[in-house]
Amino acid sequence: MQKRISPLFSFIILFSVLLAACVAPPAPTQAPPAATEAPAATEAPAATEAPVATEPPAAPTEAAPELPAPGVEGHLVLATTTSTDDSGLLDFILPIFEQEFSQKVDVIAVGTGQALKLGEDGNADVVLVHARSSEDKFMGAGHGVRREDVMYNDFVLVGPEADPAGIKGMTNAADAFKKIAESEAIFLSRGDDSGTHVKEKAIWTAAGIEPSGDWYQSTGLGMGDLLTMANEQLGYTLSDRATYLSRSKKGLELVVLVEGDPTLFNPYGVIAVNPEKNPNIQADMAQKFIDWIVSVPTQEKIAEFSKADWGQSLFYPDSTPWKEAQAAAKPTEPAAEIAALKITGKVASEQAWTEEQIKAMPTVEVESANKSGEMIKYTGVLLSELLKMAEPASDATKVVFVADDGYTAEIALADLMACVDCILAFRSGAFSSVLPGQSGALQVKGVIEIQVK
Repeated sequence: MQKRISPLFSFIILFSVLLAACVAPPAPTQAPPAATEAPAATEAPAATEAPVATEPPAAPTEAAPELPAPGVEGHLVLATTTSTDDSGLLDFILPIFEQEFSQKVDVIAVGTGQALKLGEDGNADVVLVHARSSEDKFMGAGHGVRREDVMYNDFVLVGPEADPAGIKGMTNAADAFKKIAESEAIFLSRGDDSGTHVKEKAIWTAAGIEPSGDWYQSTGLGMGDLLTMANEQLGYTLSDRATYLSRSKKGLELVVLVEGDPTLFNPYGVIAVNPEKNPNIQADMAQKFIDWIVSVPTQEKIAEFSKADWGQSLFYPDSTPWKEAQAAAKPTEPAAEIAALKITGKVASEQAWTEEQIKAMPTVEVESANKSGEMIKYTGVLLSELLKMAEPASDATKVVFVADDGYTAEIALADLMACVDCILAFRSGAFSSVLPGQSGALQVKGVIEIQVK
């Protein structure tokens, strides 16, 4: 890192040298012996030596590192949320872009609010963030010229295993926040206008609470650092699942206490900054970056990220090209006799797939207890993804699993859509519904139809 000496510090040193030269006594032979004692008092050139005390400002002489800025040849500036960086996703996918386009991506990982501000000020070429309401305002104000959906995951409410507020197992985030406030258990907030902070504030609003007091700490930290601090203080916090899981591998002892609430849905979007903000903005390369990150091959890489470690994706593809490819992969009018699974009822588009078509879809691996309580690993397709292809009607409220022997089981549609590990598991020549943590009655063997009502 280049170091820069403060002009003021240089002046002080120069002045000290000159002053010392002025007061230095001439050769002793020029003055009578008696007078030579007086200069001893002038030895108080302590005044001239005082500047030595100013030497400690050595620290300020090192210039603070400058943030990357648009306009450097062969560089693209990406302002993004800390979760994409802390989770390791960017390290996983960006080298592919850099090699394909001969570009170096300069990442500025901050909260969503700060990332959007960098874009607004023309200090980034492209932004990747996760606060849809803020993104829409950004686009509406003309700060961006193109926005695309990229991926999604969910938020989780984590805290110490002792759970002093008693929120474990709750499925309503606002109710859980109320209990934390009532018990005045330690809660740590990002406090930085990030996407996570925006979501947290929305939940407090839904709970009818404006948090304050010693128990509520606004930290201004990024997601990874905040989880570390919450771990040290045995406090609660809201986190995106990807960063939480990534930090769990590094000794984090906090546990997931609340999940599955539809309000905890966490979508990510990418935006090209308006080139009118800064003549140095790499507008063409920003467009190429967006085309690349929403492309099917990159979306597949996003789905693959850390899947081997966790048995499921940390981020789920959500771009338009990805969804179109998934829709094209299913038959428009499959023969009823070869369809292994159908989705019917209150949906925009009834679906039917063969066993081969379902097994060709992106899969996840989950653990769930069997009838004996033994934990078994299952591989299958997320039920929420299958339902999204059918597009349930706005007034639909429940889902019914129908087995090949006529057995049926029912679950709330909202609960199933919010479940991140509920799958249609593969069996030899058939499918089973696997819903970890749910009633055994919902673990249906031989599922042939999913009815939306």
